[in-house]
Amino acid sequence: MGKTLCNPIIIYLLDMKNLPRVLFVDDQAEVLEELKNHVSELCEPYASLSAEEGLEIFKKNGPFSIVVSDQILPGVNGSEFLAMINRRDPYCSTMLLTGHANYSDAMRAVNNGHVFRLLEKPYSPDSLKEAVEAGIRQRKLMESEKVLLQETLVGAVNALTDTLATVKPLFFGRAQRVKRLAGEVAMYLDFPHVWQVETAAVFSQLASITLPETEAENVFLRKKLHPHVLKLVGNFPTVTDHLLGHIPRLGEVREIIDCLMVSPKPYQTQEKTLIYQAYEILNTVLEYDYLEVAGHESEIILATLKGGNKRFNPKVIEAMSLLLHKSKTRYLVNELPFEDLKVGMRLAENLHLETELLVAPKGTDITKHFLQVLHNYDTCYEKSPFPKLIKVFVRD
Repeated sequence: MGKTLCNPIIIYLLDMKNLPRVLFVDDQAEVLEELKNHVSELCEPYASLSAEEGLEIFKKNGPFSIVVSDQILPGVNGSEFLAMINRRDPYCSTMLLTGHANYSDAMRAVNNGHVFRLLEKPYSPDSLKEAVEAGIRQRKLMESEKVLLQETLVGAVNALTDTLATVKPLFFGRAQRVKRLAGEVAMYLDFPHVWQVETAAVFSQLASITLPETEAENVFLRKKLHPHVLKLVGNFPTVTDHLLGHIPRLGEVREIIDCLMVSPKPYQTQEKTLIYQAYEILNTVLEYDYLEVAGHESEIILATLKGGNKRFNPKVIEAMSLLLHKSKTRYLVNELPFEDLKVGMRLAENLHLETELLVAPKGTDITKHFLQVLHNYDTCYEKSPFPKLIKVFVRD
């Protein structure tokens, strides 16, 4: 058989799929063509004549390793446009083309953290190529760091939640439920840092470990509290911030919790948009969980969130409604003996010992750790301390 010759055009197109994407934005078509030609061997270049069109391309064809914009654009200037890009994807390397006339505006954008690098006009092809190579490396570096941080931190948070759920089942059962639903809502809404929302959900309950057991349930159910307990609860933000202050790289998580526990007002700015969005997700899901624990039906809770006195983001409520409906179709309720419980199931009711001690609340995920806890309880009693049948949600 003879050798099969590959079409060079097909090879080129296949290679293009593996190249990092770079978006150039300038209101002059000839400048865009020149920029694209200089770096076509390094990346897959895209071009836009306006910020508005650039945002559409960014959303439709992303992710982009780099976005390069001229400072002077119709509608908004380049630094404002790159700030929008930065909010949509903080890992994208942004670069600003600027002349001497608007250098001060460009430097302000760099100082505000919206721009990775300035490209001075007139630029040389070599300096442009060097900047693009640096931008691609920066994106890879940030993504690698993000994966390492997430895997390490999320693993530690999961272990912490499982452990504390044994000690404080009310509060950390809530942490599990809120973490799960808030994370799903954040993913549905394309929030860029889902792990921050999930981590904040867990740490929002952390200060509960300082509560006396006699008062924990009253705080959990928002009952009327004695003045000395109110003082303890009022100190929760300080306690939480102090505990998180010893963990590196949790600045945004601390801000989300501060927004939740102290006041959202300082975060209603353009620079803190992501913090406020995370707060809106977490605040809505926490309110939903409180009302569900109080015994209300899901439809009534969602209607209350939409039309009640407290104001919640309608997009978050809509996302919750869709996800909760989907969850109902994915899970069936079953009653099983303790020995038949499996990882991946979820408690459909509070689990108590015969002594009425709460082991885990409704909604608790059945994990290896949780099964080990149940086994330990079972070992310590002559006969099983659990109900004969335990109601659980089982994936269909």
